[in-house]
Amino acid sequence: MTQPTQEQLKELVNLYQSGKLDEAETTAQNLLKEFPNDLTCLNVLGVVLDGKGQTEEAIKIYQKALQINENSPETHFNMGSILHRLGRSNEARISYEKAITIKSDFLNAHFNLGLVYQNLQSYKKAVESYQKAIELKPDYHEAIGAMGTALQAQGELDEAIEHYKKALTIQPDARNHYNLAVGLRNKGALDESIEQYEKSLSFNEQNPEALTSLGDALWHKGKTEEGLEKLNKAVEIDPGNPQANYNLAVFLSDNNELDKALEHFQSSKIYDWQERSLYCLYKTEQHEKFKEELDLIIKNKKNNSPFLATLSTHNAINFKTKDEYNFCNKPLDLAAHMSIKELKEPNSSLLKELLKDIEKEEISKRTQSRLHHGTQSSGNLFKRSEGSFRTLSKLIANTIEEYYKKNKDKDRNSIFVKQFPKTVDFNSSWYVKMQSGGHLDSHIHEEGWVSGSVYLSMPKEKKDPNEGAIELSLHGDNYPKKHDNFPKKTYPVIVGDVVFFPSSVFHRTIPFSSKEERICIAFDVKPEIV
Repeated sequence: MTQPTQEQLKELVNLYQSGKLDEAETTAQNLLKEFPNDLTCLNVLGVVLDGKGQTEEAIKIYQKALQINENSPETHFNMGSILHRLGRSNEARISYEKAITIKSDFLNAHFNLGLVYQNLQSYKKAVESYQKAIELKPDYHEAIGAMGTALQAQGELDEAIEHYKKALTIQPDARNHYNLAVGLRNKGALDESIEQYEKSLSFNEQNPEALTSLGDALWHKGKTEEGLEKLNKAVEIDPGNPQANYNLAVFLSDNNELDKALEHFQSSKIYDWQERSLYCLYKTEQHEKFKEELDLIIKNKKNNSPFLATLSTHNAINFKTKDEYNFCNKPLDLAAHMSIKELKEPNSSLLKELLKDIEKEEISKRTQSRLHHGTQSSGNLFKRSEGSFRTLSKLIANTIEEYYKKNKDKDRNSIFVKQFPKTVDFNSSWYVKMQSGGHLDSHIHEEGWVSGSVYLSMPKEKKDPNEGAIELSLHGDNYPKKHDNFPKKTYPVIVGDVVFFPSSVFHRTIPFSSKEERICIAFDVKPEIV
């Protein structure tokens, strides 16, 4: 006999599926003594060893199986699964592709290949893999939902949301409710987003990812205490969770509890945690510790963080030392006051459509602690489907390219110019509407590269020419200062104007007294790979 009987193999598989891993391993090893080249036994042994945490041993078993028969799709798939989990995405991709080459209708291999492509940020190929899986199994809700995440990564927000909804009609699950919540929030539908986060939590109310996202959404909805409760609970459930620590830290920082925020930023170690930790140190005037940490980060980090540039420049001006961070040497020189001619045309149809579309009820409002006597939209306006927003985004994109050409020679050696976005994709955009007395406190856009705002409605009655103007400065946000010698620029603006500036620059709105409304759309653009 050259291979085990069906009864022997069935017993082996049953042991594995019943979770009796030690017995399954012993049985597989005994069978392999008699049938050393049996692929089924080798594959089951590999899966068992992997299940017991013996990953390297499992890889060796799969390698042995492939030496016996390199045309085993199951073995290539099993190898790919381990490599995928280990983060060795390119190697996993090769294994899954080999499995599919041998067995073109290998459903799970197509799905997993999509996940790997998504990890590699090859979103179009990920969509193709998910589509193939869905063709093989039209009700494959996991693949439909995953396809939504790949589409969303490409900016196809409406299409992504439809995929999440379709997946949920087939099989409600926590992941697709969560993904739908994220999509809805990006679209600006904050209330619907909160509802979906809550549905995701109904499957597991101890899920820190969903809890912290819900808490953040509730906070921005203005439900501060309820939001903080969720943010704290997420950290209590999983004290080491990076996202939970980061979200809680952002809340604490925004509410000026900087010592507590510092602790959680340092626990998170994700995104811009180092810059935000420095921010906490600087704002609490721990200057020696700040300088020590700043010098260390500058040595080990590329000069491509607007937030770090803000801190480094302010510190250098404050203490009259050289700024060692080369993000943007002349930030105020790189500010520009331009215009969108289509908004300045008499009875501009685009302007009318924009003013109409920003009033849509489905665009949720969010709270903003720096905004006084005004409202701000949630989500990314320029990712919405309305024609007015799409048209305006293209016009601003063209103007940004013009801005770059006109200003690049002013600071050609800076990283801001060298790594200026090659293609304009708005990573954030939102409207800000202010009433009489309205103003926005000084701040920066930490997530940008080049920031700006375009003006749709401006008060005409002014007691002072600068009422309602935008002020740019190298000091702001109540940073501690030793003197008042910080440069600034003020731009009085009218309808159709657009102002651009490096995202490291502080900016604020000067209060106005008119009864007329002030409406603008603010935005950020950054390079795809920074």
